[in-house]
Amino acid sequence: MFSRSAPVAQGEEGKDIFAPVADLMVGVVFIFIILMLALVMNLQREDTVAKSEYDQQVARVQMLEARNAELVEANERLVAFARFVRDSNVMRLMARLSSADATRERLLEEMRGRLAAANIEVTVNRGLGTLMLPARRLFDPGKAEPTVDGRATILQLGRVMADVLPCYSFVPGQDRQRCAISDEASRLNAVYIEGHTDVTPFSAPGARFSDNWDLSAGRAISAFKLVGDQFEQLRNLRNRDGDALLGVSGYADTRPANRTATDRRLPEVLDKDRRIEVRVIMTTNEEFVGSVLQELDNRLKQINDLTSR
Repeated sequence: MFSRSAPVAQGEEGKDIFAPVADLMVGVVFIFIILMLALVMNLQREDTVAKSEYDQQVARVQMLEARNAELVEANERLVAFARFVRDSNVMRLMARLSSADATRERLLEEMRGRLAAANIEVTVNRGLGTLMLPARRLFDPGKAEPTVDGRATILQLGRVMADVLPCYSFVPGQDRQRCAISDEASRLNAVYIEGHTDVTPFSAPGARFSDNWDLSAGRAISAFKLVGDQFEQLRNLRNRDGDALLGVSGYADTRPANRTATDRRLPEVLDKDRRIEVRVIMTTNEEFVGSVLQELDNRLKQINDLTSR
């Protein structure tokens, strides 16, 4: 009997001990699962918020980087354009084009300086583009051939013209490195040796001149032949159209040396009116100016889109 009842007691005792433990374990597991779910959901929520803010920051950075790249590109274009304007002397070219007489003034001043170095004082009229030789003893009254002193003065003028004019003309293969002053924007179109007379009416029966018009033209032709025979390069100078650069003109007494003189019959006024002048006419170097302006237009197109941003 004793041995039969012992197992029953053990089974009941075991049931009473482990049943509450099993229930407790189930509860603990359930609570653990709930906590895990809550933790996962919380982590997911926190991860979503952080990822969204991160994406926004990344987008901002990318936008700033793109904008910065645009600004860098724009700056590089503007710097390149500024260098082009500086290196190609566009501003100097614009100044030349805005002042048609600038190159002519430089040419006349160079001639004046060279003549002054040879003790020949001349008068330059920048507005008219003329250089007037000293009239004293240049021509005798009623004569087209220069005096001895006049001949020496005209020959010195020819020497200066032969040195200076090629630097401003369309000479094929011209070595401009020897030129003290040269300008690519403008070139010579014509250089006229002008003859003038005083107001005394010309009267010489049987002479080759009939009036002051003939006499003034004769003086211009005499000076032209004198410098042309002595300096062959002057006869060979051409303008951009291939025409002879050097020419002559006569104005009789219609262009007085002193326009404010009260009496043009005074001896000192008559002497100044019997004179030779050199008139310079310039033309634009269309090939050079056109190439610079075309390049400027191309550069402007490269930065044109910057103004629309």
